[in-house]
Amino acid sequence: MLWAGTAKADYRDSIAVLRIGLVETHVAATDPIKLEAIEHAFSGALGIPVEIIKLGSYAALIDAHASGRVGYAIHSARSFAATEAACGCVRAFRSPVAADGSTGFRSVLVARDSVTLPVAELKVGYSSEASISGWQIPHQAMRAGSLDLPKLVRAGSVGSVIELYQAGEIDGFFGWLPDVPGDAGSDPERLFGGWNRAAIETADPVRIIWSSQRIPYGPHAANRSLPDDLVEALGAFLDQMAVSAPGLLDIFEPVYGGGYVTPDPEEYHNIRGLVEALSDRKSAARIP
Repeated sequence: MLWAGTAKADYRDSIAVLRIGLVETHVAATDPIKLEAIEHAFSGALGIPVEIIKLGSYAALIDAHASGRVGYAIHSARSFAATEAACGCVRAFRSPVAADGSTGFRSVLVARDSVTLPVAELKVGYSSEASISGWQIPHQAMRAGSLDLPKLVRAGSVGSVIELYQAGEIDGFFGWLPDVPGDAGSDPERLFGGWNRAAIETADPVRIIWSSQRIPYGPHAANRSLPDDLVEALGAFLDQMAVSAPGLLDIFEPVYGGGYVTPDPEEYHNIRGLVEALSDRKSAARIP
């Protein structure tokens, strides 16, 4: 009868404290009251102490997660892909849903509906080399040969891209569209998530002439060393947050307000390609 008095072991027997990594640009990271509310809520739901670790950049977050100094982190899509490429030690268990129902985005090339030139002859604006949707994904497609190289015009910002388009100085531009499950995702009125829609509409109508594959929003990821039942408990808590603690959801997920979904592990493959390409270029630059 010894088995009758033996409690089933779970993560509370092996995890003394769960450390959650946040970059300092996260809204909650600058407010001690919000950080305390997050720690208290997670600790109460999980039954173990929780500590928020603030990191100065996504590079620092990648290092902290890959080294195991934090067990759970909120990543951008690219920082997750970089962490997975660095150590193979993290798994995405939830990704956020935006208020419009989108769970990711697609990079797109749009051009004036009245312009029928081939892509190679178009003057195409882009914001800057730092933009994933506005440069890095299209640039990868151009390097791979799946998108012809147009005549590129660097604008410096999305606002400047739109101004160039309004002034008739470019034929089109790179942007992004939110990707909603089950939606065709081809409505130009939703460019940049609807941001500055009025300014775009004052110029000539646009049509989409190229679209990337879907890129999911940045995930919530756990180090693979965390017990499965802890990761399941974290996922369940996030799933219930929109109903059980909507105020906490506003603090913890300030950009996306539609709750969470379970991502496909392969969904970040395209972003990993960007990370690996960047790593290869840095390595090549160090070769004398």
